[in-house]
Amino acid sequence: MRILMMVALLLGYFQSAVWASPEIRINIPELVLRVYDNGKLVKEYPVALGTSYEKTPVGNYKISSKEQNPTWIPGSGFSDKTPVSPGPDNPLGSRWMEFSPGYGIHGTNKDWDIQYPVSGGCIRMHNTDVEELYELVGVGAPVTITYQTFLLKERNKSIYLTILPDIYNHNDEGKAKVLELFQPYTKKYKLLSNWELPNDQVRHEIKIGVAK
Repeated sequence: MRILMMVALLLGYFQSAVWASPEIRINIPELVLRVYDNGKLVKEYPVALGTSYEKTPVGNYKISSKEQNPTWIPGSGFSDKTPVSPGPDNPLGSRWMEFSPGYGIHGTNKDWDIQYPVSGGCIRMHNTDVEELYELVGVGAPVTITYQTFLLKERNKSIYLTILPDIYNHNDEGKAKVLELFQPYTKKYKLLSNWELPNDQVRHEIKIGVAK
């Protein structure tokens, strides 16, 4: 019994150490929320984000407030202003973490729309996920939101380019942007010449460089 208590105490110590300085990062086209601690990825969750006409804002923020079982008050776009109490019909789900006035990370009453750009700009999560995240990050935790459709990754002595759907139709990235991203890798890798950017709105991964 004493051994089990010691193990539980040690597990609690290491868990708290892992979450000493959590930071939330979201790259909008990926539809994924990641939690980092001291630069190390420690958690990853699927999310729903804003539509192309009600975009999730890009920028650097901090969690400013947290609320369990929030009441939803319809905004200016709704004709019915009746508040929705906590419960299964509440669009905010079971948790609310505000990072900018009117914008927050919250649960949902529509589990099926996670990993789609369908929100009014907020960050929706499965209720089980947002409840876990709620306990892991506190007020003041940094929230960084970016918009990058091109991502490079080293794997098996090669460089791979991930191309994400341009859900907000920025249309400002082409081969020139890829070449710019490739610059830090030029000492180790040779850029291949036989690759092209696809013209559709589907996620792709292509090899664009090999080790010299």
